[in-house]
Parts: sequence; structure tokens; C-alpha cells
Amino acid sequence: MNMKSFRILISSLLALWLAASAWADRVELADGSIVNGKILSAEGGKLKVETAFAGTIEIAQDKVLSFATDEAVNVSLASGSAVLGKVAASGQGITVAAANGQQVAGTAEVVAVWRQGADSPAMREAKAAAEKLKRRWAYEAAAAITGRTGGSEKFAGSVGFKATLAGPEDKLIFAGIINRAQENGNETANDWRAGVDYSSSIAHSNTVWYVRTDIGKDEIKAIDLRSNSAFGFGRKLVKNDNQDTEVRLGLGYVYETYTNGAANFSSAGLDVALINSSTLGWAKMNNVVTWSPSFKEFANYRLVHETSFDLPVKGADFWKLRFGVNNDYQSKPAGGIEKLDTTYFSALILNWK
Repeated sequence: MNMKSFRILISSLLALWLAASAWADRVELADGSIVNGKILSAEGGKLKVETAFAGTIEIAQDKVLSFATDEAVNVSLASGSAVLGKVAASGQGITVAAANGQQVAGTAEVVAVWRQGADSPAMREAKAAAEKLKRRWAYEAAAAITGRTGGSEKFAGSVGFKATLAGPEDKLIFAGIINRAQENGNETANDWRAGVDYSSSIAHSNTVWYVRTDIGKDEIKAIDLRSNSAFGFGRKLVKNDNQDTEVRLGLGYVYETYTNGAANFSSAGLDVALINSSTLGWAKMNNVVTWSPSFKEFANYRLVHETSFDLPVKGADFWKLRFGVNNDYQSKPAGGIEKLDTTYFSALILNWK
């Protein structure tokens, strides 16, 4: 045998030895079957084994008669003890050869098994719970531009931004939008608005308190400045992975100045709102209805409704399309402006975290 053949033989034997050592753990089932592989973990009544013939498989723990490992693993028992050691099959189930002695137990007494260097199931649960408690920022940037030339000249554009810091107990939202539109040289939209909304649960319940404020300007409605602030309490009617529905009742204060010479308006009032978001298969629907009657003159109120649908763009995790309608009704607008303003909108949304 020459040196080259000798090297090939040694390499082959080494590869076989490494392959054998990778699948050295053994699981004996109650029906007499034997599964050779690498025991990855055991928890929740399932034994997870990596095999050479079927990849990673799960075996119901009540079907396991005994098991053995080639390396030391962590074993948690129903008695509350946890030991680190090499596991061997025994007549009573398993024997764990720990540094301070042997621990004998039946397979039914095994609560969990995990490899060295891996987190225990309890640790993973604790980390997952801590992760859920973290507040996270989420961002949206929206843009929509449409135009037309020829028989008529039209242009409409809007840009918006939204930043949300949300946790399991509270939510902070910053939002703003700018709208511009012209038709045949006549301005049909020229407005902007920005706002902040914060809500927090009370004593980990479905009852929340909130505070919000927003300001804006609308040239078409002759509003030079509108400021609306409110605080109050709300109730989560539904809160799960697919739906979030909240009702609010509070006190607010409205201040408005106008560009058409009308007298400034300011008054305290009620702040009533219904806020809903629902996941409908692959789409998301958002609904907001707010009613703000004035204490100075209860018949003077503003009613705003908006419904929108978010549709994800296939193959683009950060993009989605938004379609919706906004109805803004002012019962007593200043200077003879139309009471109802309805806007249909669509926008391309870039969202990231």
C-alpha cells in the first residue's frame, strides 16, 4: 500500500468514525423498535431525535421504553431535580451518570432533556415572556401621487409618516400627513395634520387611560389652525392576535382659527371614539370613528370616520398597498364651508421595524 492509498484509507475511517459518533444516541421504543440518532431535546411529552434516515423526528415520550446518550446532557425530572450526565438505558428506564453520583428514573419521570450549551425549556419560556414584554418601534412611510393631462389637468399627492412604540401594556403613536391636489388650475386640497396618541392599561386589565393631541391646517376649509386635545378612559372589547377593538370616552378641548374672517372658536367638549383593527386572511382592516361635540353648543360637533384596508405586496415584506375612505363631517363649519368632506385614498406603504 502506497502513501496515497494509506491517506485515503485513514480519511475514510475517520469519516466513518465521525458519522458513527454523530448518531451514537439510542432510543428504545415500547414495541421493541430501536432508533439511532442524536437526541436533541425532550419536552412537552415529545422526544426530538435527529436521524440519518429521516432527518429530525419527534417521538411520543409515552412510547419510549428507555434511551441512552453518548455525551452528557441535562435531564430534568418530575421530582424537580435537574442533573447533567451521560444517560444509559436501565431496567427501570434510564440511569444518569452525574458528577455527584447516579440518578435512576423511569422515562415517564423525565420532564425535559436538553443538550449542553442550549437553554432549558424553562429558560426559553422566560426569555420568550421577557421578549413579549419589550416595547418595539414600528414605522410606516406612505406616498401617493396621481396626475392627468390632456382634456383636463389634475394632480394629487400626499405623503405621510407614522411611528409606533408598542408593548403589551401601552402604545405611543406619532403620525403626520400632508395632502395637495389641483384640478384645472384650481386647488382642491391643501392641508396637513400631525398628532400624538398615548394609551396604557390600568392594573394589567382591559381598561385603559389615554391622552392625545393633534394640530392641523386646511386651506380649502379656511382653517388656519385646528388644535384638538383630549384625555380619558377606554375599554378593550376584544384583544387577540386577529382583532383589537377599543372604545374611548373622555374630555377634550378644541381651538380653531380661520382664514375667511370668521371668529375664532374654542370650547371644551366630549371625546368619543371607536378604534378597531382586524386581520381578514391576508389583509388587514382598520376602522376609526370619533365624535367630538362641544359643551358650548352641543349641536356643534365634528364626526370623523375612516376605514382602510392594508394589502401586502407579494414577495415584498416591507411593502403594502392601502385603500380607504375618510368622511369628515363638521355640523357647523365656519364661513359656509361644506359640512361633509369625503376623501377616497390609496397609497403605497413602506413599513419596517
